[in-house]
Amino acid sequence: MNLTEAVKAAGIIGAGGAGFPTHVKLQRPVEDIIVNGAECEPLIFSDQVVMETMARQVLAGLRLVIADFTARGQSPKATICVKKKYKASLAALRAEIREGDPIRILELENVYPSGDEQFLVYEATGRVVPEGGIPPMVNALVMNVGTLAQVAAAADGAPVTERMVTIGGDVENPCVASVPVGTPFSAILQAAKPAIEDYVLLVNGPMMGRLADDMNDVTTKTMSGLFALPRRHSHVSRMRRPLSTEIKISKASCEVCRYCTDFCPRYLLGHGLEPHKIMRVINYDRDLDTKTITSAWLCCECGVCDLWACPMALSPRIIFRQFKRRLAQAGIKNPHDRANTAPDHYRKYRGVPTNRLTQRLGLTAYDKRPGRLAEKIEPQLVRIRLDQHIGAPARPVVAVGEKVEAGQLIGDIPEGKMGARYHASIGGKVARVTDKFITIER
Repeated sequence: MNLTEAVKAAGIIGAGGAGFPTHVKLQRPVEDIIVNGAECEPLIFSDQVVMETMARQVLAGLRLVIADFTARGQSPKATICVKKKYKASLAALRAEIREGDPIRILELENVYPSGDEQFLVYEATGRVVPEGGIPPMVNALVMNVGTLAQVAAAADGAPVTERMVTIGGDVENPCVASVPVGTPFSAILQAAKPAIEDYVLLVNGPMMGRLADDMNDVTTKTMSGLFALPRRHSHVSRMRRPLSTEIKISKASCEVCRYCTDFCPRYLLGHGLEPHKIMRVINYDRDLDTKTITSAWLCCECGVCDLWACPMALSPRIIFRQFKRRLAQAGIKNPHDRANTAPDHYRKYRGVPTNRLTQRLGLTAYDKRPGRLAEKIEPQLVRIRLDQHIGAPARPVVAVGEKVEAGQLIGDIPEGKMGARYHASIGGKVARVTDKFITIER
């Protein structure tokens, strides 16, 4: 079995958050392999723990990927992108790089969104991904450090059944733990012990994450953080502000200052995304043209415009999100694909300092490096979603009442579709099977 087939069999998808099936990414020729160890979101330490404790596996996975491309007649070079402040991670990685490895380490400033793949492509190669495009369009492949550790395991026949998750917020035992895929939030919180009674859960980070109240919600292969925040926290209120309120506040207080555009990471890379124009559309019925409306497709929803740039805390990205939904419903696809773009002259001066961003969000108290959890979280049941990836949902291959072992295949890729496989993350009995998830009881 070659590496691509081994990765496919293991059910590996992008651990950085997007969830693109990794075996598909490995099939396209590239010149540069860019390893993402930048940990984009504030509060999250999962990738740092991976680099510090699994550097050998990360490098082993990277060498396998390089060797796979080399065997197909290519000569890719690799760049591992890590923030300068991650001293322990840098030391662990450097200790594992061998003489002659076509691998270098690029140290990044502590700015947001340095973990964005288009940000990393430019920093590592000097090339700009086209509007609405993906890194392979400029002969680059971006892989998360956690993904590479999974690749090394896949070469030995081990499927993806766990995920490194930062567990924090207002809890007694903040930690970074390896959590079985499909673990209910209630089981995680039982181990972390919330220190307050009235809380809401922040899933992933405060910039691009989501809020959850359902304790029966579960971890996925792409989930990197779970935080218990006071229900009345200012950032929780900000994230829950409805679209109608956003529009009303915008009409009343937008200063037409264009800071949202001047700090937009996509605009700074040269893409035709100008958030201030969407505010003019909403507030003053100005700039109402096809280009302005469809530029919504170029927004990566990073949150810089509303959570950092705007002095009035308005949210162009929420407007863009709604526009994207409406455009999709109308069957209107992204018409923006310029490739001859150049970064803005001021880009290098407009990275958002992560520490100051965390302070502005009112979350500095939670930005503390936790120790890794010694004991393993062992839920009594898991509910494994079959749609955690980009592509068609997996097809169940087990039935209710069937006994399964940890690592056993339970969901396969539909014939002729792009997708990913799923495996039992605990041993037990299959309690429920739907076209969306499989429940296993220990």
